Amino acid sequence: MRLSQLANYAVQLNEVKASDCERVWQWRNLEHVRIQMKNRDAIQWQHHQQWFNAMLADSKQQHFIINYKTAAIGVINIHAEHNLEIAESASIGIYISDTQYLNNILAFAPSLVMLDYAFNDLNILYLNSEVRRENQAAIRYNQQLGYQLTKHPSDNHMLSISLNQSEFEQATTKIKHFLNRG
Repeated sequence: MRLSQLANYAVQLNEVKASDCERVWQWRNLEHVRIQMKNRDAIQWQHHQQWFNAMLADSKQQHFIINYKTAAIGVINIHAEHNLEIAESASIGIYISDTQYLNNILAFAPSLVMLDYAFNDLNILYLNSEVRRENQAAIRYNQQLGYQLTKHPSDNHMLSISLNQSEFEQATTKIKHFLNRG
């Protein structure tokens, strides 16, 4: 079941809406965000608007603004090849726009919320994604969430990562306990 608002581990995720278009575009073009993306180019406003409007109407994906206390600090999304409500697999992407929350235990909170949502509400069986091979911080981050790394089948600059619910639950027990303490 798709939800428009998720909260736990001291963060709240609110589904993006039309009024978030410019903010998401500005964040996506921040250098510390852009250099970690598969497409490292700055995104032109017109292209972003087209993508954003199509994304809002797409049943295969859902994007959320990450909120901590009173601040919006980034974006997290889930994307499947088919309608999210019937998909067996999906991928999750995240970026933190506010650099004070990078490399901080709080950066785990939105991923934990999204992974709980994927496995428990959307009934996703497994998650697959990609991470840049040189992005050691993202690799460690994903491994701490339980993701397994493998060689990417077609891009030497990327690693493939995968996760199932059992791996996730086993890997994140301590992190969840710590974040739930407040």
